[in-house]
Amino acid sequence: MTSWSRILLLAGMLGLTAPLAACNIIPPEGPSLLAQRPDRNFGPSAQRLDKDGYPLLGAFPNQAAPQLDSAAVASDRQSLLASGRAQNAEVRSAAAEYQQSVAQAKKIRAQHEANVTELTSIEVQQNAARKTNDDVLRQIEGR
Repeated sequence: MTSWSRILLLAGMLGLTAPLAACNIIPPEGPSLLAQRPDRNFGPSAQRLDKDGYPLLGAFPNQAAPQLDSAAVASDRQSLLASGRAQNAEVRSAAAEYQQSVAQAKKIRAQHEANVTELTSIEVQQNAARKTNDDVLRQIEGR
């Protein structure tokens, strides 16, 4: 392959994937749930290592790794559930706010359509055609 054909191939691949980049979901602002979790230090591994520090394949640990106590698990679970409920409430609030703004926009659109219909009605056009130049001047001057 020549360098130009490689460049064209790369440009074609980028051109195919560029529209897909816009399909990503925008993540919420602030730290993620994973970043909010407390850091758990499990201590050193009980895996047996060779002289270079690599784990020995097939060599089982001498003892089990320390486990989290039930209170820590329950605390983590409760904090994650509370975070989930808070995020769900934010989503419901944002959805209600969006529906309210859509309803308001529809109301404004209906009012604009009514105004346009009123201004373009045949009766208004006929009345405007009956006015003389003096009538228009009086209306402009406010007399």
